[in-house]
Amino acid sequence: MAEKIAKPQRKAVGKAKGDSGENDLQILHPEGSITIEGRTLVVREYGFVEGLQLRPLMQPFLDDLHALMVDGDVLQLEHVIAILGAHAQAVIEVVAIAADVEPAWLRRPEFSQTDGMRLLMVWWAVNGPFYVRSVFDRIAADRVVERLRAGQTPTPSSSQVATEPPPASAV
Repeated sequence: MAEKIAKPQRKAVGKAKGDSGENDLQILHPEGSITIEGRTLVVREYGFVEGLQLRPLMQPFLDDLHALMVDGDVLQLEHVIAILGAHAQAVIEVVAIAADVEPAWLRRPEFSQTDGMRLLMVWWAVNGPFYVRSVFDRIAADRVVERLRAGQTPTPSSSQVATEPPPASAV
């Protein structure tokens, strides 16, 4: 005999009790703050148009990130940093845009490794989801195309045409 399972309770839609909405803007348009050399930087997420404009610059990075993620392995920070390093010139440009600083400020010889990595981590926390979403969208689209192509393979018809005349006893 089947056991009856209780129907799960629905969660209330809207704000949770005590939620004043203070995080709404942070969720919709996240930003991170960091102080480097006494200068407070606000690292922001790219808007829609800006993201489209940056896409050609970051496409080689996205291609490498795609190669890393396509097999479904867990995305590891060390691998992401290696890919960011492989595309350092483009990354410096997009980090500078998000932090509203000149790329030359980041390229200064006195800009420390520690400060650079701290800024990179804030930038990735704010903008990494933008790039990861782009790769997930590409993977999903590739899978749809694969399924469509698989559905277009030739198959024999369900009824074979008789090639011999019926036996004489059937006439």
